Amino acid sequence: MKKIALTVAMTAQSFESPAAYTRVITKNGYWPLLLATAPEPISLSQTDFDGLILTSGTDITPIFYNEEPLPFLGETMPQRDRFEIALVKAARKAGIPILGIGRGMQLINVALGGTLYQDLYAQNSGAGIQHKQKSVLTQPSHHVEVSADSRLITSIGSHPYVNSFHHQGIKDLAPGLKAVAFAPDGICEAIESQDGQLSGVQWHPETLWETRSEQDQLFTDFFAKL
Repeated sequence: MKKIALTVAMTAQSFESPAAYTRVITKNGYWPLLLATAPEPISLSQTDFDGLILTSGTDITPIFYNEEPLPFLGETMPQRDRFEIALVKAARKAGIPILGIGRGMQLINVALGGTLYQDLYAQNSGAGIQHKQKSVLTQPSHHVEVSADSRLITSIGSHPYVNSFHHQGIKDLAPGLKAVAFAPDGICEAIESQDGQLSGVQWHPETLWETRSEQDQLFTDFFAKL
């Protein structure tokens, strides 16, 4: 059985991995492999899995994109950031498909040389919709526009209704990545690599796939790359 590596969200006291991720992995016939932060950098010999999903969690430490922390930066976990950046680079070198969700999309961008808004509203005056919704994440809150020339459009269509829970976002896109979906205020909501093996979405399909078929298809299409 093929294995899907799943990064584990960290707090100061514990590790967490929402069951929704493992349900969608096993539903598609794969084995979830939970990856807690390791003290040593990842090596190619350790990438014993067939696909990688990067999950959400705390803010990304700005030192990894050469910035100092601004007052509105939230909690960060530098050890997790360092581990996952190395993990992305190793998986990319090994040709393993990668999907980033929420923080995971932002992590991909940082790992490959991009930057982030430490806070969308403080640093981008154009941010004008609610990106951190107050309703539960099983309920969508805003639409996104998907580029016609993207791979993503075949999964979720051109104008999907998605949920949103983030205060950071992509500022400068990393080399080799393409922004392929945008919120109504222009904030980047999805990315792809040129070869299609790397993708990321800013919303949380893991809480929507059981009720919205297009979000389920997003995962199905990712697994088809294995």
